[in-house]
Amino acid sequence: MAKAVESIGKYRVYKQLAQGGMGAVYTAQHPTLDRTVIIKKLTMRGSADIRERFRREAQIMMDLRNDAIVDVYDHFREGSSYYIVLEYVDGVSLETLIQKRRYLPSAVALLIVREVCRGLAYAHERGVVHRDIKPANILISNEGEVKLVDFGIATIHGGETPSELTREGMTLGTPSYMAPEQFHNTRAVDHRADIYSVGVVLYEMVTGKRPYPSSFSAEVVAKIQKGRYLRPRRVNPQVSPCAARLIRRLLKPRPERRFTDLEQVIRRINRHLRLKPHGRTTAQIKRYLAGEESAGRVQRSKGLVAVFALMCALPVLIGVAWGVGKGYHQELFMPGEYGALDATARVRKLGRDVRDIRVTGHLFVDDNDSIPAFPNGRLEFAHVPELDTQQFYIFRAPRQQLPAGAYRLKVESGGSVSWHSFEVLTLRERSDTPLVIPGRPENAERVTAEFLELNELPLVVNFDIHDRETGARLGNAVEISVRVGNRWRVWDKELAAELRSGNTYRFRFDHPDYRPQEFSLAIDPEQTRLLLNVGLASRTAQ
Repeated sequence: MAKAVESIGKYRVYKQLAQGGMGAVYTAQHPTLDRTVIIKKLTMRGSADIRERFRREAQIMMDLRNDAIVDVYDHFREGSSYYIVLEYVDGVSLETLIQKRRYLPSAVALLIVREVCRGLAYAHERGVVHRDIKPANILISNEGEVKLVDFGIATIHGGETPSELTREGMTLGTPSYMAPEQFHNTRAVDHRADIYSVGVVLYEMVTGKRPYPSSFSAEVVAKIQKGRYLRPRRVNPQVSPCAARLIRRLLKPRPERRFTDLEQVIRRINRHLRLKPHGRTTAQIKRYLAGEESAGRVQRSKGLVAVFALMCALPVLIGVAWGVGKGYHQELFMPGEYGALDATARVRKLGRDVRDIRVTGHLFVDDNDSIPAFPNGRLEFAHVPELDTQQFYIFRAPRQQLPAGAYRLKVESGGSVSWHSFEVLTLRERSDTPLVIPGRPENAERVTAEFLELNELPLVVNFDIHDRETGARLGNAVEISVRVGNRWRVWDKELAAELRSGNTYRFRFDHPDYRPQEFSLAIDPEQTRLLLNVGLASRTAQ
């Protein structure tokens, strides 16, 4: 039986926590700081690359001083082993917490992610990319502090050469949490790979599952590269819209479509949870760890305070009644969950009468899979004459209050179709001020469909002109005229050859013994044949 280790260098060992083929982990007493520390040991029998990574981890972490990153106090070599001395975190890893709780409430998950982002943003500012963000490398103390650990495969961006630790084409990291670009060449990734991994961690926190399997197979890699995963709210309907939207943006397969930096994520979480920019969240996380999941909720006022609040609220209630009448009640009552859509269509005039133009829309949920229709998602656009321009008629649909998320809008006019993909943010996310103002234009997502030209095809026109009472055919005695542009033209072969689909024409029928009759017809772009069945009334008929 191996003898228990009592001391390592100047540190008195309490106990061994783990043992492996290349080293061990201990808790020990720091001789001067009077605190418990963690000592990681690596034996010399490891490969040269592993020994160098161990040394680099200590070097990188010694230079990082942030309350969201575990401190490194010391690193040294003794005998045939290398050692790193780190801050001891009395608590659990995020991995253990997820296993214990199955999944976390969205608000708690966002608090934890905020702290992870704080630590990573600090590291990124100094050129350090972690490259292995996962729940096992995130520790949460019993006091609610969140700290990043294990910078073993971290890189100082731009600080390695091809001959050093990470060579061209090498893959390092944990597959389930790796960004698509990390599979091709770990050496070339930048801070956006960490941003992607944060999205995977958030997904796992709120659903209890990872977006992709743990296996490193060609099929899994293909899914990661295409961004094909089950949306979090389909796994757990309780996931908040804010968390779902963050995940969607964080997990974009293409790096340039993710957040450009983690400060953007922090600001969104701050707005959603109403946190101060530099406020601490340890108290809220601590209450959750202690089992007080509802801790921090605002308690209702009682007695005279409630009466006074009601009196003060009367002007607000009047505003609320106005908002409900205008259809803004979701924005008023749920500004953290609902946003708005303002849809506009521009239709080129092309000599058409606006009364002959119809614009409709259909909303779909962009789940990146089946794209289901949004309930009651039909939009009817109305002409807004005061907005018309010299070339375009302007149509608008009534403002739509929508749950925050990704959508697609199909807009149709005649035979033309315009598709639009967009994301609806909550009113609170769009507003830079604490005061939420429903109906304000800048608080809505704006989509504009443009119908600039029509795919015109030859239009074949046939006539059946007869006496309305007897049905007798009137033949060539009827003069047919067509209004083209601003003038009337008599029907002949040359005019017949000029007519095209996708236009509006006015036909006039004249006969000496019958009352004249006119037809104004809007021809859709896909309509290429027109039959006019015209019954003329005698001038003597009553």
